[in-house]
Amino acid sequence: MGLKKRLLSLVLGASMMATMVGCGSNADSASASESAQVAEEAKANGEDAAAAVIEARKAKAAETGEYQKVVVSFFDWTGAPAGIDRINEAISQHTRETLGLDVELLIIDSAAYSDDIKLMLSSGEQVDLFSTCGPGYMTCVNNGYTLNLEENDLLATYGAELNSLIRDDYLDACRVGGVLYGVPPIKDYAIQTATILVGTEYLEGAGYDLSKFETDDLGYYKATWDDVDEIFAAIHKAYPDKTVFSTQDNLLTQGSCVDNVGGDYFGTLLDPANSLKIENVYESDLFKEWADRAYRWNQAGYISGDAMSDKTGASARIKSGSFMAMMSQSKPAYQNQINGECGRDMTIFDVGEAFMSSSAVSSFPWCINQSTEDPIAAMQVLTALYTDPELANLVCWGQEGVEYKVNSDTSINWADGVNADNSEYYPNVLWMMPNQYAAHVWEGDPLDVGQQTADFNDNCAVKSKALGFTWDNTDYTTEFTALKNAYEEFYAQVMYGFVEPEEGLKELNDALYAAGLQEYMDAKQAALDEWASENGIK
Repeated sequence: MGLKKRLLSLVLGASMMATMVGCGSNADSASASESAQVAEEAKANGEDAAAAVIEARKAKAAETGEYQKVVVSFFDWTGAPAGIDRINEAISQHTRETLGLDVELLIIDSAAYSDDIKLMLSSGEQVDLFSTCGPGYMTCVNNGYTLNLEENDLLATYGAELNSLIRDDYLDACRVGGVLYGVPPIKDYAIQTATILVGTEYLEGAGYDLSKFETDDLGYYKATWDDVDEIFAAIHKAYPDKTVFSTQDNLLTQGSCVDNVGGDYFGTLLDPANSLKIENVYESDLFKEWADRAYRWNQAGYISGDAMSDKTGASARIKSGSFMAMMSQSKPAYQNQINGECGRDMTIFDVGEAFMSSSAVSSFPWCINQSTEDPIAAMQVLTALYTDPELANLVCWGQEGVEYKVNSDTSINWADGVNADNSEYYPNVLWMMPNQYAAHVWEGDPLDVGQQTADFNDNCAVKSKALGFTWDNTDYTTEFTALKNAYEEFYAQVMYGFVEPEEGLKELNDALYAAGLQEYMDAKQAALDEWASENGIK
C-alpha cells in the first residue's frame, strides 16, 4: 500500500477510532498502534518511516481537529514561568507543521521536581520525555522509568540525527548494562570546580579590592580558600542583615575533583586522573577540610539557620536579595548565565581546577518514559529538541519579539522593556537543555561558544581514568537505599556546619558503614576493575 492510500485509510478510520475511544479505549495507545503500523508498512515499501508517521499524524489531526500531544518535563529554579501557556502554544504551532504533534513543556520548581517527576512517572501521569537532573539517572533506570532507546530500532529509525550529532563514546557513556536509556545534553562535560560567586554590588559596597587577583584561562579571578574567607568576612561586615553563603546539597560535585563513580558518592575516586581505587570520600582529608570550613563559616554567621531545611535553589536565594554568595561550577561564557540566574552581576572567583568525571556525560541524560504511549512520537520530539533551531530557541529563550530580540550578528538580548525580573519566560537552565548550541547565543557571549566549550572539554586538566564507566547497581538497590537514608540523616549537619566536625563525621561514617558502605564499595570496585580490564585501562 502506498503512502497516499495508507493516509486515506487512516483518515477514513478516524471516526471509528473516536467511537472506540468513547467506549473506553485509549486514544494515545491507538495513536501508538497506528504509528507502528504506518511505520512498518512504510519500511516494507522502502519508504521513509519517520516521514510516513508524521504525515499520518497530520492526516488524522485534519480529520479529528486534535493533535496528539507529547509532554516534556524539566525543572526551573522558580517554577513554571508566567508565559508557559503562550510558549507551549508557540511550540505546538511549529511542531504541528514539522512533526504533526502538539508539544507541552511541563516545567516544575527545582525544589519539587525530583519528588514530583518520580510520582508522575510511577503513577502513569503523562510525561513522555524528561530530564533526569534531579531524581538522578540511575534512580530512574533502577525504578523502571526509562525506555530502551534502541528497542525496535527506535533511535536508528527516528533519531538518526542524534547518532550523527552526538559522539559514539558519549552515547556509550549513557549505557547501563549495555542498554542505552538516555541521551546526554550537549554541554560542558568538563567543569571548573569550586567557583565562588559573589554579588558584585556587595563587593563594591564593602570596598573590597580585586586588583590583587590574577585571572585564569576563562577570564575569572584565581583565588584561594583563604581569599574566600577574607571576602566573606568583608561582605558580612558590610551587610550584616544579609546571609553570606547560599548553600546547596551538591557540594562534592560543585566543589571538588572527586569522581562520583557510578553516579553516587558511596565509593569514589579521590585521585581520578591517576588511580582507579575506590575510596570513602567521607573519611578523606578533603571532606574533613570542608567540614572544618563549613563549621567555621556557620559559627561566623555566614550560613542560614534554615540551611538544612530550605530547598530553594542557591541562585534563587541570591536573586531574592537575602543572600550574597554561592558556590558553583564555571565554564566558557558562564558570566551571562550566572548573572541571569542570580538576577544581578556576579563576580566569579576560581578556587578549583577543570575536571571531567566518569559520569560527566551521563550525569543527567534526557530519557523517554518507559510508559509513554507512543515511543515513536517521543523519539521524534527528542530528536527535534537537539536539531531544530526554531524549537531550541523557543525552549531555551521563549519567543522572538516578546522575550528577546535578535541582533545583527545573530546574538540576542532582551526585547524592549523586558529584563530578567519581568520576563514571562526565562528558565535559565541552558546547561540542562538538550542542545543549547542549536539556539541563539546571548549578547556578550562569543558566537562560537559551542566550539569553545568543545575545546574546554578536550583540554580539561583533570580527566577521570574511568570516563565512560557506568555501573548498574540493580543488585545493590537495598544497600543503596540504606546508604541514602544514612546519608540524608547525618550529611547535612556536617556539610552546613551545624555540628562539630569530628563528631559529625564519626556519626556519618558509622551510619554509612552500618548501612553496607564497604560491601557497596567492593561491588563498585569489582565492576570498575572489570570495565578497566575490558577497555585496557590500568
